[in-house]
Amino acid sequence: MIKALDATIEFQLDLFRLDADTRRRVLPILDRLERELVALTPGTDLAKRRRDALLKEAREAIAKYYAEAQAELFATTVDLAPIAARAAGVAISVEAQLPPAGTLAKIAGDAVIQGATMAQWWSKQEGDTAFRYAAAVRQGLAAGETNAQIIQRVRGTAGFPGVVEISRKNAAALVQTSVQQVANDARMATFRANEDLIDAYVWITTLDGHVCEQCAARADLSWKADGTPVGHSIPFAEPPIHFNDRCVLVPDTGRGVGGERASTDGPTTGTFADFLERKGVAFQNDVLGPGRAELWRDGKITLQDLVNGRGNPLTLDELRERHG
Repeated sequence: MIKALDATIEFQLDLFRLDADTRRRVLPILDRLERELVALTPGTDLAKRRRDALLKEAREAIAKYYAEAQAELFATTVDLAPIAARAAGVAISVEAQLPPAGTLAKIAGDAVIQGATMAQWWSKQEGDTAFRYAAAVRQGLAAGETNAQIIQRVRGTAGFPGVVEISRKNAAALVQTSVQQVANDARMATFRANEDLIDAYVWITTLDGHVCEQCAARADLSWKADGTPVGHSIPFAEPPIHFNDRCVLVPDTGRGVGGERASTDGPTTGTFADFLERKGVAFQNDVLGPGRAELWRDGKITLQDLVNGRGNPLTLDELRERHG
C-alpha cells in the first residue's frame, strides 16, 4: 500500500493546487457581477414599475455570470476526470484498466454532490443570489435608504456580509467540492474496473485543523473491497461526504501497509489520533471541540465514537450520555 498511498497523496496535493487555480478563475466572475449589481442598484425615488424592471435586469445579469462560472468549472472537470483515472491506475498497478472515455465524460458533467448535480447546485446558487439581491433592494427601498445605503447591503460592511460576498463564499465551496467529487468519482470508476486487484480501501484524512467529526472518525479506517468494515462498524462511504471535504480513499492491494501521510506541517507517519496527540491540547480542542476533546483525552471515547452507526455526527450531549 505504500506505493498507492504515496501516489494518492502526491495527486491529492496537486488537486488542491488545481482547486485553488480554478477558484482563482471563477471568483473574479462574481466580482464582475458585484460591479454590475452595484451599478443597477436604485435610489429611494424609484417607481414600482421601474423597480420591477431593474430586478428583472439584475436576474438576467446574475444568470449570465453564473453560466460563465459554471462553464469555467466544467472546463476544469472535463479534463480532470481522465487525469484522475490515470493517477488512480498508477496507484493500483501498471496492469490497471481505465474506465471507458464515455464513463469519464459523464462523471465530469454529471457528478452528484450531496444528492444534486453540479448544474443543479449552480442553478440553486444563482437563484439564491437573485433572491438575496431583490430582498436587499426591496428592504432598502421600504426603509427609505439612500442609494449608498442599499449598495452597502449588496457589498456588505464589516461584520455583515453582503449579497455577493455570500455568493462568492458559496461558489468557492462548490468549486472545491466539485473538483474533489469529479476526481474521486473518476478514482472509484478506476478502482471498480480493477476490483480483482484490490483487497480493501483505507480512508485518508488531511491532517489539519479543518477536519469534521465525520472525517475524523473515519481517518485510517479500512473497508473490504465489497464495503464491509474491517475492525469497526462505520459504514462505507465515498468521499467527499460533505462540502469542502478533502478526504480520499486509498486502495490496498495487499502489498503492505505503511508510508507517510500529508499534513499542514509536512509529511508525517501514523494515525490521525497520533497526529492529534502530537499537536497538543489547544489544537485538539479546536478540531474536536473542548467537550469532545476532553472525553477523548480521558479515554472515554475514541474518534470513531464521534459518529453514530450511520456515520452521522453525534452532539456533545449524546456523547456524554453514551460515554461520559
